[in-house]
Amino acid sequence: MILALLPVLLLPARPAAAATDLTTTEVSIPVAGGKTLAGTVYAPRDAAGPLPGLVLVHGSGNGTRKSVTPEALAFARQGIAVLAYDKRPLDQPEYELLAGDAAAAARVLRGTPGVNPAAVGLWGISEGGWVMPLAVQQSPDISFLVLASAPGLSPLRVQNWNMRNKLAAAGVSGALTGTLSDRFYRLANDAGLFAEAGHDPRPPLAALRIPVLAVYGTDDTQVPAAESIAVLRATVIAPLTVRTLPGAGHTLRVLDGDGTFTDELYAGYPELVGDWIRARPAPHSDVAPAQQAYSVALAPSAWWESWPAQLATLAVLLIGFLAYPLIAVVRRLRRRPATVTRPARVAAVAGPAVVLGAVTYFVLVLDGANWKGIDPGPMAAGRPVLWIALQALALILLIATVMTASAWRAATGDRLRLGLLLTSGVLFVPWGLYWGLLLP
Repeated sequence: MILALLPVLLLPARPAAAATDLTTTEVSIPVAGGKTLAGTVYAPRDAAGPLPGLVLVHGSGNGTRKSVTPEALAFARQGIAVLAYDKRPLDQPEYELLAGDAAAAARVLRGTPGVNPAAVGLWGISEGGWVMPLAVQQSPDISFLVLASAPGLSPLRVQNWNMRNKLAAAGVSGALTGTLSDRFYRLANDAGLFAEAGHDPRPPLAALRIPVLAVYGTDDTQVPAAESIAVLRATVIAPLTVRTLPGAGHTLRVLDGDGTFTDELYAGYPELVGDWIRARPAPHSDVAPAQQAYSVALAPSAWWESWPAQLATLAVLLIGFLAYPLIAVVRRLRRRPATVTRPARVAAVAGPAVVLGAVTYFVLVLDGANWKGIDPGPMAAGRPVLWIALQALALILLIATVMTASAWRAATGDRLRLGLLLTSGVLFVPWGLYWGLLLP
């Protein structure tokens, strides 16, 4: 399925330059479930005295420490001992479990020679912003948090906003926008395919009693920065510093000419983090960046929108449409007459084509979404060409259904076969309206 929460830092890793100014120490991190995670501690080679420590908490996906090596190198060069570890591989995120891993990594770093055990905190990107406050609840010895592009809203709401931005960037408008961003994610959530969808970050944020630094890029299109900052300001009662990096995107890394994130952190970002960790200045808050669009909370699915109802509707539609030709084939094999009307034949062909075509299109488009965006196919007048074709097919089905209704009323025989076809044609109208096939 396509429901990775936020595609962050799963980027092609390039070999890091030899860090002659840093030392590296391999460590093992015992975590829940009898597992052990591998990690590397980066520290300045010429460090004098105990160093503050920073554990790097991953964003979404199954990343290894290699994916956060650029952050580890950059922060270590700010005079910090940095622990990067391999994220526990999970089919779906479990924030409490991931929080336990982060807390365990912090315990290992506190026990590392040359690290000040009273000054060890967590840095986390994106999904890490949901995980780290939970880690603090499990390990009160964590000294501070650095939230990088951290969402202040639920995963479902953030992903909906993220998808709307991707569709807008691809030039998609009209009913398909609501279909792919609202209805599809509500259905996936209802079916239990969107793990942690309703996680509320506010209670664990409100429970924090340690200093917090939050950093956002003003050009972030994956997490609503302005709304997330507003949540932090309204929720966090601990010392809070909010900083924004003009022009930076979600990963807070520099883009290359192809729009791909490089291993280079955005200008001023490592120094900002390093200065804050070392000096812990008085709380400060930058002006929140502007958002062109605001997120919306998705309402729970009504009974008729639920996945069992939608699955049943899909089955009824296909059975009714396919019964018409199948019954005709059976009758001909038995050498019995099988009357065929042109409108009914059109409906029997258009029905399965538009239903299966729409479902396939939804899945393929959403499954192809990644951190770069979404590819809906060739576009015309703000709509994908394939989507226009499906909508045209839906209109043909609608006309054929009306004409089939006239044939059914006039028929003296074969009313069952026509009735099944007509039932699916009529049922398609609300289904097609709901999924946008019969809307502009």
